[in-house]
Amino acid sequence: MMNAAPAIALKPTLPVTSPHHASDDDRRFCCEILPRVSRTFALSIAALPPQLCEAVRVAYLLCRIVDTVEDDETLGAERRRALFDAFDALMLDDTLAATAFERLAHVAALGEGSADYDLCQHAGAVFRCFRACDADRRAAIRPTVLEMSRGMRQYALEADKHGKLRLASLPELERYCHYVAGTVGKLLTALFELQTPSLSPRVLAALRARAISFGLALQLVNIVKDVAADLSRGDCFLPAQLAREHGIALDDILDPDHRPAGLAVVRAVCARAREHLRRAQQYTLLWPAEEGRQVRLFCAVPLALALATLAEVEHGDDTLRPGRTPKVSRQVVMAVFTEAQQAAGDNAQLARLFQRYQSLTATVPA
Repeated sequence: MMNAAPAIALKPTLPVTSPHHASDDDRRFCCEILPRVSRTFALSIAALPPQLCEAVRVAYLLCRIVDTVEDDETLGAERRRALFDAFDALMLDDTLAATAFERLAHVAALGEGSADYDLCQHAGAVFRCFRACDADRRAAIRPTVLEMSRGMRQYALEADKHGKLRLASLPELERYCHYVAGTVGKLLTALFELQTPSLSPRVLAALRARAISFGLALQLVNIVKDVAADLSRGDCFLPAQLAREHGIALDDILDPDHRPAGLAVVRAVCARAREHLRRAQQYTLLWPAEEGRQVRLFCAVPLALALATLAEVEHGDDTLRPGRTPKVSRQVVMAVFTEAQQAAGDNAQLARLFQRYQSLTATVPA
């Protein structure tokens, strides 16, 4: 078990109402950068009511910034630690200069070569938009983003120490996914609760019990989809214990001579992903069909796409092929969004949509 990240000796500053303001340019930047860093989530976020849309957009961009700190393989441990420190300090204290993180990001060329570079170069706009949210929404966002940052710091610095990221077991993989995605499920649920205040205690408890699975499901699908791409930069999120059980080393997972064993490891993780996907479907259907229709639409789109992507991973030919990634087509993305809009307000229709994309035939070359 890895040691916990060091505590930060700062106390949160939580004014009852926000004294901060974001400019039109700040909000415009957040709106324009979002589809560049995530086209799918940009579609889902745009479907939310205005105030909730803004809060979820800002929360997603904050998560994306700290995720870039974790992922940038050009950073050394000392510079990565300094970026984590600067990010956490700004999340904890609304009185600090909003540009403190972006100045460090500029020096580090954080995320260079991707849209994340532009995001981090203008991170001050995101922090100002966060501070302009009302107190309830800041309180919903702040603790889970900090929890994500602490977990990412822990794993990233461990990877820096050993030169690559490796996870020992399936529970360790889920623990990692909790930090990078389960926290997002918690964050979204806290924001969605503010939008649907009529939820009964029973439904609220059921939603909270499944919130982490919503995030874990999407992350596990991303992991099995991106095995080849991750290994190209030295990382592998598949559990070492599973590889040993199938008689293969993780560094050989892409070797064509070991393909049956490699696919067996991937499919074992896919099976766990399906468990969380079932709970994620329950989570989506628990939101009230009328009052929570836009929340259900937001959840349904990435969930249906995850189900379709998992079919590609399990049954397609691109899994564990260097230079190839199992994924659904742009046409499928747009079809999911259109069909989810029609089905979001009806439990039976939404359940059928999930079943259809779960059973989608993978695209296998002739």
